[in-house]
Amino acid sequence: MDMSGYKDMFVSEAREHLQNLNNSLLILEKNPSDANVIQEIFRSAHTLKGMSASMGFKDMETLCHRTENLFDRIRNNELTANSQAVTLLFQSLDLLEAMIDQIESGESGSIDVSEVVKAMESMDTGAAQLASTQSPPSQEGEKQTGEETGGAPSMEIPATASTGSTEFDIRVTVDKSCEFKGIRAFLVIQQLSSIGKITATNPAIKEIEDEKFGDDFHVLLQTDKSTDEIEKKAKSVAEISAVQVTRVEHKESPSSSGAAKPSKDSTKVIHSVRIDIDRLDMIMNLVGELVISRSRLFEISRQCSVHELDETLAMVDRSITDLQNEVIRIRMMPVEHVFSRFPRIVRDLSKKVDKEIDFTIEGQDTELDRTVLDEISDPLNHLIRNAVDHGVELPEERLTQGKSQVGHIQLIARRERSNVIIEVIDDGKGIDVVRVKKKCVEKGLMTQAQVDAMSDEEAVLLIFKPGLSTAEKITEVSGRGVGMDIVKTKVESLGGTVKVETRPCKGTKTILKLPPTIAIVQALLVNVGTERYAISITNVVDTEYIRDADIKTIGGNEVIVIRETILPLYRLYRAFNIPTDQARKKHTAVVVEKGEEKVALLVDSIESQQEIFVKPLGGLLQNVRGLEGVTIMGNGRVVPIIDVATITEVKK
Repeated sequence: MDMSGYKDMFVSEAREHLQNLNNSLLILEKNPSDANVIQEIFRSAHTLKGMSASMGFKDMETLCHRTENLFDRIRNNELTANSQAVTLLFQSLDLLEAMIDQIESGESGSIDVSEVVKAMESMDTGAAQLASTQSPPSQEGEKQTGEETGGAPSMEIPATASTGSTEFDIRVTVDKSCEFKGIRAFLVIQQLSSIGKITATNPAIKEIEDEKFGDDFHVLLQTDKSTDEIEKKAKSVAEISAVQVTRVEHKESPSSSGAAKPSKDSTKVIHSVRIDIDRLDMIMNLVGELVISRSRLFEISRQCSVHELDETLAMVDRSITDLQNEVIRIRMMPVEHVFSRFPRIVRDLSKKVDKEIDFTIEGQDTELDRTVLDEISDPLNHLIRNAVDHGVELPEERLTQGKSQVGHIQLIARRERSNVIIEVIDDGKGIDVVRVKKKCVEKGLMTQAQVDAMSDEEAVLLIFKPGLSTAEKITEVSGRGVGMDIVKTKVESLGGTVKVETRPCKGTKTILKLPPTIAIVQALLVNVGTERYAISITNVVDTEYIRDADIKTIGGNEVIVIRETILPLYRLYRAFNIPTDQARKKHTAVVVEKGEEKVALLVDSIESQQEIFVKPLGGLLQNVRGLEGVTIMGNGRVVPIIDVATITEVKK
């Protein structure tokens, strides 16, 4: 049986079980006697072991087997889930994750697990009764065919070493929740073939391989083993819920045997399917092309003024809009997929820096586009690590300040109008603005005069300067001055903003405002000379008609006053070297938000607001400052999309 087609499904399922183990283990550490959590952990470990055996990943199966043994002893109250045991189990899960990463990249998933296995056996008070590290799990009846080479097992039924004259009809029922029914059924057949001769199956082997059966299947086996031995052998495979062994008095093919008839519920209704993310990306691109074509059809409709075309176009417009909304909804995923990894990170870091931290998560069901979700993981990781290392004080320091010795960190997600807000909050010491200014001068990032002229609110934003860190020394956790810079750069590249609120001795709140999706957005189309540009509407906060007389110069830089606020002014025609009517006296200022800063972009006029499909820049244009992508209009014209985060870096 070719197992390569199951690899993606295996990786996906294995990651889910691994995440469940991580989360459950964190709960177990706080509540060592929670029987429900212990049972959930054991179930996930057992399933993961069976899955790895099914796929022929020997090292993973061995590690899962030893991990399962340790969980079993905890379940049977033979071992306490203390900090030492939990830390060792986390090390095992880290190794399993590394193996899954290897398998996903096309490698064998072979990693040296001897040290962790040895540590587990040393902790296990009954280690002498366990198989040695060199002894494969087959000695307990759990080794799967194909492990000798570490490859995938073959679907061929091997010749038996023990053939008896007694024939049994064996009905095997697979768990309803099992998503590897074909593999589980095949493994049962492999196990049974090791104790006898299989004469027939129902359905046929090929149908079993293709999972063309319900929850159960039948095997006819000739063997000299007892019914108990047969049942035990079949149940050694994971996710088998029941085994019924019946002695056959008269040999019959399972196809004609009443006992071997397929169950009535062999045909199941499939309510959900797994879709490769690349296919979703392709569908999104096709929807984007439809959006572009829709604009073209509207352009033609305006030129032709055909009533029948207008009616048809209205129907097509509704269909494309509905399709677009559905595809976007399919691509949306709960932030839980990213948030779920942080409890483990906080746990490990807090132990490393000798701090006691209570970490809570809210709004895990808030949804983001899969692309945004992937990109936001790293910035959140930096923010949470900073909160643990820089934010929360040591227990003794907190006690002297009248605080609880346990620090608190919150990770909160919520929907706010058309955006998603993510907050990282700690109740630590807050940001020392004076120290930030001092470090900024010491690093040569700014002059003393420049930092002295800053307000505290402006100075807080200096933490986003590349190379700036207030840490006394470089550690494994922080101190290199790259984390917060990464946060700002990544969030702004997604069309979002970062805001920091802090109070001395009270704590810090970092607020990320993100668009729910970055593929299809509402944009403001503006004219600059003979060119047209698009600005994402999420960045626009105001527009204003202005005259040349309204433009002032301060310190050699042009500014404008809007709503009693002085804003830096950037002329887009200068930034992109576009010929324009120098005699024009009336302009339009588009006020955009760039982080905590607001700037005015000078354009000739605003054309319209329109939904556009964002096509990212590639090749030589990938790192062009001031542009984040392009879109295509209904007339086929390519329109650049302004990158608000970097437009001010373009020479005016």
